[in-house]
Amino acid sequence: MQKFELFVDVVWTILEIAPMLVMGWLAFILVFGLIKRKALVKAFSDYKNRFAIIVCAHNEEKAIGSLLSSLGDLDYDKDKYHVYVICDHCTDKTAEIAGSYPFVTVMERNEGPTTGKGVVLSWGLPRILKMTEKDSCDAFVFFDADNVAKADFLTEMSKKMNQGNDIIQGNRLGGRPYNTYVTKWYTLYWASYTTYFSYAREKLNLSAFLTGTGFVVKRDLIEKEGWDTSTITEDVEYSIQNCIKGRRVAFCISAICFDEQPSELKVMMNQLSRWTTGSYQILNKYFYSIIRSKNERFLQKLDSLMFLLMGPCSWLSAIITALNMLIILWKLPLYACLPAVILGVVGLMTMYIAVYGAARYNKIESEGMFFALLTFPLFTFAYMICSIKTCFKPSTTWVKIEHKSLDRAQV
Repeated sequence: MQKFELFVDVVWTILEIAPMLVMGWLAFILVFGLIKRKALVKAFSDYKNRFAIIVCAHNEEKAIGSLLSSLGDLDYDKDKYHVYVICDHCTDKTAEIAGSYPFVTVMERNEGPTTGKGVVLSWGLPRILKMTEKDSCDAFVFFDADNVAKADFLTEMSKKMNQGNDIIQGNRLGGRPYNTYVTKWYTLYWASYTTYFSYAREKLNLSAFLTGTGFVVKRDLIEKEGWDTSTITEDVEYSIQNCIKGRRVAFCISAICFDEQPSELKVMMNQLSRWTTGSYQILNKYFYSIIRSKNERFLQKLDSLMFLLMGPCSWLSAIITALNMLIILWKLPLYACLPAVILGVVGLMTMYIAVYGAARYNKIESEGMFFALLTFPLFTFAYMICSIKTCFKPSTTWVKIEHKSLDRAQV
């Protein structure tokens, strides 16, 4: 009996410590990334890179016009970029609308599965490589059909490329209109993510992660290795693949694009379930590859592994904390829980301040955001519930999110 109790104690202690190590590491990176001064990195040249902009679209006739109009208004030499819209199994007027823009080439894909962007890129990139000469394209830019780009997006990305970066994630922010509290939660989430996760890692010379849209990959890299992803979160998978090879994803906070966010709770839960499922798929597929990879970026590998472990460790930590509280209540007087309650309140207030600060830093309008900020813990709770659910029941089916159009006045 004593041996069994000892075994239970050891297992419980491990379950308590492991999530704390992961969350502690992430908090450490966040804090030191914030307080570290941004290094002044000089560009190797003022060369203006040439870009092929790729847009994957499936029945996006309502949204794609705003994106293409914003791309037509970029303050970049018009002969140094061209847009390729890959219409994937489209049955509406997406191809017709895209073809009406003189700087757009429309490609129609009607064969193969409609399982997400990964398979579309695997189909389209080799064809675009054949269509473009090396001296006419230095890098590929990836957007979603529901995006709107700021006028200086390519200018800022070109500067970042000239600093020696091959893969660059731009500053993806939630765009107006902020129709519902779900939309506002997403807007606060992306402002926090880009500031505290991506920008903190950029300042520490660690790798950010691609977030699905608004990013650049150098042509030579695509030409040499192609695009070979199989999970439903192809952006994170591609980031991990390059981390294993010793590369990093740079982050350009000044290259801003806006992304239309879901407005319904059901759509939000479906999307979060796909994100968490993808994280588990990647963790299962690349865990040993990350550990065994031989490159000099040890801290980057460690940080990437901690990022993948963040989902399961967050809900495991929450469950263990709740159980410990129940044990304390069962064995000790009520006032014994006071330190834990105080710690919880401090943590909640810290989150409110951090999310508000990220929104202000990214110039997110505060009008109508107060209640969304107040209820933002519900978004994080929903994320955790999806992470628990998909750990046991993955969500692998791609479901299209219906888009409308972003307000271009904000760019």
